[in-house]
Amino acid sequence: MKRGAIGGSWALGLTLVCFALPAHAAKHGQAFRLEYWADGACPDAAEFARQIQTRAPGLRLAEGAEPALGFYAELAEHGGDATGRLTARSPDGREMVREVRGPTCTDVVTALALIAALAADPNQPWDDKAPPAPRPTKHVLRHVPDEPAPEFLAPPPDPKERWTFGIGAGVGFESAIAPNPGYGFSVSLDAEGYPGSAWRPLLSLSAIRAITSSPQISDGATTTFDWFTFRFALCPARWPEETPLFIRPCAFFDGGFLGGEVDGKSETKTWTAIGTFLRTEASFAEVLSFQLDGGLTVPLNRSSFSGVFTPPATGLLGRIGLSYRFQ
Repeated sequence: MKRGAIGGSWALGLTLVCFALPAHAAKHGQAFRLEYWADGACPDAAEFARQIQTRAPGLRLAEGAEPALGFYAELAEHGGDATGRLTARSPDGREMVREVRGPTCTDVVTALALIAALAADPNQPWDDKAPPAPRPTKHVLRHVPDEPAPEFLAPPPDPKERWTFGIGAGVGFESAIAPNPGYGFSVSLDAEGYPGSAWRPLLSLSAIRAITSSPQISDGATTTFDWFTFRFALCPARWPEETPLFIRPCAFFDGGFLGGEVDGKSETKTWTAIGTFLRTEASFAEVLSFQLDGGLTVPLNRSSFSGVFTPPATGLLGRIGLSYRFQ
């Protein structure tokens, strides 16, 4: 009976060893953990881990809280350019960081997976630095808020998707400001919508000064007029949009002053008006443009000058101008 008990003990021990060996064998190789953040058309965390293990078959995902290599990958792809940053941290806290750029995120993932596999080599040198604060060890996609976003995440705007600004000058006439047309000079600032839009509007602010061409005798009185106004114009569309020669329908509002001198007596009246004009424009390389305007002015304040002249209900306007647009 004693010999049978000893034999039974050996059999039980051998059985436990046999069951223990597969469990121990299942944990061979270097354990690692992966934290992965990606933006754009990038492979997911599972694909990145697969590529690492393909290049380093001795690596396996860590279980529980066992000591393990840590890989922290951040990738993004925008506008035909991709970038990636890999931080590899050894179980004892040593760390190395590598950055890669490429035409696609897939290319960057392939390169970083190779770097991660090389980092798992025990003979690979590490850059010593103080261990940073611990990061989560589970597989997550997250953004690190305390690190600035890469510059390529905010690509420069397409030049075709913005407003352009210009300055201009011109000469013209107004028939509503005096008994006979007044001729003057204007300067303007304008902003035009981006090419390719459905409307391509134009906003313009002008300062205009005009005087009568010569004294006018009316009922025995000599009259001269001096007119200054700011004109805000809106041209909602240009047609055709893509050709160098096109037209713009425009509307405007005036605010300024009209001064008159009748037989040596000076008077100044507030000038307000609305109106419309059609602009024919020829553009040269979207930089220089020649403009020809023709339209109608409707004075809103028709104050009389000593009973000699009252602005008419409507008047004609014309202008020839040249503008330069900043690119």
